[in-house]
Amino acid sequence: MNTKLSLLAAAVLTVAASGAEAANVYSNEGTTLNIIGRMKVDLQNNDADANHRLAGTARLGASGTTKVNDNLSVFGYLMYDLQAQETNNANNTIKIRYGYAGFDFKDFGKLTFGRLEDAFYRVTKVTDIFWNWGKRGVTYWGFTGNDYGGRQDGQAIYELKHGGLSFLASYRFRDTNDDLSYGVGTSVGYAFDLGDDPLGFWLGYNHYEGRDSRWNMVRNFYQGADKEEVAGSVYYGTRGAPGVYGAVVYNYGKLQNTYKGSGVNTVLSYTTPGQAFSFYGSFAYIWNHDKDLTKQAPNVNSRSKRLSSFYNIGIDFNVTTNSVLYVEGEHRFKAAFNKKTANLLTLGFIYNF
Repeated sequence: MNTKLSLLAAAVLTVAASGAEAANVYSNEGTTLNIIGRMKVDLQNNDADANHRLAGTARLGASGTTKVNDNLSVFGYLMYDLQAQETNNANNTIKIRYGYAGFDFKDFGKLTFGRLEDAFYRVTKVTDIFWNWGKRGVTYWGFTGNDYGGRQDGQAIYELKHGGLSFLASYRFRDTNDDLSYGVGTSVGYAFDLGDDPLGFWLGYNHYEGRDSRWNMVRNFYQGADKEEVAGSVYYGTRGAPGVYGAVVYNYGKLQNTYKGSGVNTVLSYTTPGQAFSFYGSFAYIWNHDKDLTKQAPNVNSRSKRLSSFYNIGIDFNVTTNSVLYVEGEHRFKAAFNKKTANLLTLGFIYNF
């Protein structure tokens, strides 16, 4: 075996096993390799399903970059979600969280292929600040099994940045594992440089085209549905940096034969000057615009004026620069897709390496 490769493999195994903070394991002649990972343990109290348990999960991955010339680099990123405890379901033991590769053309943008969020997600990312309930705002609603959004396979994304201006466009290719023919999305944003506290906004559009649309009697949802979304967001500050961070997202969406609605999700956080503590919260309300349409989804309260609503609170304590102890809670209100009011509480610890 090549000596360089043997040393590299040994370094990767050493860092992964030891949990060392240093992530870079190889750097030579324009090529770098980093190891990324974390261990997360949650003590959960969930009134919704009377589920009280200690849950452990982990992530392990690697990223690499190779310089081709002064104007071009190639890169790759792979991240796995792992169960850190035994489970009877083998399918839940290991899953690919991210897996993509691409080309970085420097001033001319970046082209990425693989499994990751679409361009539309950048608009909604500004309210994705919780450890346990990141995407559960007014975006990627996920009320039923046929709802689209989040990380997906088959993405092709182009991103261009020029000063404070950002532009993204994505195309989602057909995948044999789901009921989509294709998906297209775009977003544009601008960040005003105000020093430590930037002010910015995003606008975006998303469309998913279903295929072989039909009612699935076994899974109880409209399979192969079309989906369309538009969203706008405004944010101030930097999450995790000392001071105040705030963001608001407005989203309108409709899923064929399932729902039509709009909502607002707002978040606010404060991080102490020494960055030891962060206090944060959010509120989301999603209106039901078509009650007759909602009736076609099974087991829902179609008379409800709201599709969903809840608020969250959280406190972070940064034990070290790469570990955090946190408490997060959620109060979920009765709505069309949630028939019961429920409280959820999590005490968690995360170690990153």
